[in-house]
Amino acid sequence: MLSEYPDILTTEDVCSLLKVSKYTIYKLIRTKQLKAKKVAQHYRIQKAELINYINAI
Repeated sequence: MLSEYPDILTTEDVCSLLKVSKYTIYKLIRTKQLKAKKVAQHYRIQKAELINYINAI
């Protein structure tokens, strides 16, 4: 499922993978359900963190 994606994902990548809006992704990041790092003005999510989140739900 995630093999064609890079190790570091953008919020747009995560939106398309989870089929949710960008507002949902930002809410998950804000509530610390999904770990992300802010680079400049954009969030980056490690693929491993996304897998952890998917396994937790």
